[in-house]
Amino acid sequence: MHKHSWLIALGGLLLAYALLGNYLALPGYLRFLERGGTSAAGNTFDLAVLVGATRTIVWMYSFQLGVLCVAAAWARGRGLPVGRLVGGVLAWLVVWSWPSLPAPGAWFYIGFGCLLLIAITWVFLSPKRTDTDSGSELLFLGALTFFAFATWEVCGLGSTGRMLHPEQALEPIAHNLLVTQSSKLMIELVLAWGLLLLALRRGGTIRRSREIG
Repeated sequence: MHKHSWLIALGGLLLAYALLGNYLALPGYLRFLERGGTSAAGNTFDLAVLVGATRTIVWMYSFQLGVLCVAAAWARGRGLPVGRLVGGVLAWLVVWSWPSLPAPGAWFYIGFGCLLLIAITWVFLSPKRTDTDSGSELLFLGALTFFAFATWEVCGLGSTGRMLHPEQALEPIAHNLLVTQSSKLMIELVLAWGLLLLALRRGGTIRRSREIG
């Protein structure tokens, strides 16, 4: 693992910035919005805007990229195909980056909720994960990664819902923002439980093949 310590260090820095960004990036971004999208000098684009935008964008992706760095270090240390993990996470981040998703309707939450219940039940009914290969290890790592993303999304919902600032509770909240965040959370949970189920099922298949052989 020491050969990939730079990935762990980079991941740690990104995860630390995910927390510190609340004080280093968010206040400036809020002031930028209050000024109608201009810097303190009244310009729509200058060095201050560029620096502020960079801080904000890095902060937006810091948690996901930090988790990805740590997961990639773990995978490389075990000889797993890191490219698949990185490709899958980056593909999800492209979807996640969409600022406002259309309201999916009740079918989305009912359907994905049923998928969650099925996956969770199936996971607990699956045999213990004793036999593994690189594929099942990668699936398990992917599940942990999306569980981490979903955990972070819950924190974001708490912030959006003014739970940390009850004095702002009377201020209006954009409905599409809540819909977008809750939809992303639901998808991440389905992916996490689904990948965990696939890892367990693959392990069971390996064990049965060894018993037959």
